[in-house]
Amino acid sequence: MRRRRHYRDFERPGGLVQLGRLFAAAVILLVLAAGGLAYYGATVTPERHKVEKVLPDDRFPR
Repeated sequence: MRRRRHYRDFERPGGLVQLGRLFAAAVILLVLAAGGLAYYGATVTPERHKVEKVLPDDRFPR
């Protein structure tokens, strides 16, 4: 059975550094999404609905 040789690549960031970068990227995306939703919520206006009043007649209620 052959043994695999593991070479340490010192140019790549370590596991903790890579996890920190991933966490920072997730926080940035979360802040951008929250900002976009806040902007959308501040600019959107409710839709106007026409209100019709129903007048009862001799057939009301059925």
